[in-house]
Amino acid sequence: MKGSRRIALVAMTLGALVMVYPYAYMVGSSMKTRKEFAEDRRSLIPSRYQIGEQLAHFQGEPSALDWPGADWSMWRNYVDAIRYGGIDRYLGNSFIYAVVITSIQLFFNILAAYAFARMRFFGRDLLFGMLLATMMVPPAVLLIPNFLVIRELGLVDTLWGVIIPGFAGAFGIFLLRQAFLNIPAELEHAARIDGCGSWGILTNVVLPLSKPAIITLGLFTFMGAWNMFEWPLVVLSNQDYYPLTVGLSLFRSETTADWPRVFAASVMGAAPLIVLFLVAQRYLVGGISLSGMKT
Repeated sequence: MKGSRRIALVAMTLGALVMVYPYAYMVGSSMKTRKEFAEDRRSLIPSRYQIGEQLAHFQGEPSALDWPGADWSMWRNYVDAIRYGGIDRYLGNSFIYAVVITSIQLFFNILAAYAFARMRFFGRDLLFGMLLATMMVPPAVLLIPNFLVIRELGLVDTLWGVIIPGFAGAFGIFLLRQAFLNIPAELEHAARIDGCGSWGILTNVVLPLSKPAIITLGLFTFMGAWNMFEWPLVVLSNQDYYPLTVGLSLFRSETTADWPRVFAASVMGAAPLIVLFLVAQRYLVGGISLSGMKT
């Protein structure tokens, strides 16, 4: 038994190292100079951290940190990625998209999930089955229909044109419906006896007991909105509205030979998701277990 546990521990440790290695490589490479990265692409730890070392200029332009007698080589790629690549603007756009889409989708998904879980109306099960069937449609198939709708609304090349298709999702409704079904019906009956209506039951009974599932869905939705690429690329042409994914692709194509700065921009893009996951990870297991397959 102990031998099996040791083997499992070794296997999980190796798996963790394999998954962490790309992030460690990205962070380490983002702190290298172009010359250092070209000479040794395999090392994880940069060899230069000291102040005062003059690095090669990017496309003949002075660095953002060319102060007299100082060159903060450790963070130079990050500052230059913001100054020359506009990564800060793309980060702000991604944050707006992710927060608005997550907030609106949680609102509509909660209402729809509660209706499917607790309310009885004609055609409920048929409608829910049709909703689940939409999960089998590949997202790429919806690009053209969504674009035609957004064009008719006059929202092409706008922030709302990116946001509106993410107002609701079948997966979120299904996840929350399963979580709501796991809440004992006796609590709802007791709330109705105390004078609560459907809205009061939802806000005072259902939502507090479903917090892990809601946080889990919020995390998944935020990550999906943060990482979306195809839809903004289709509906946007103004670079000022690009999210980080599209902007990072543009920055990479413009700085093909300057991988350290590309890695620095990638680190800034991945950091918010890593922090969000670390904050919400304790809710993930509970959220998934609460949304079991009870029907």
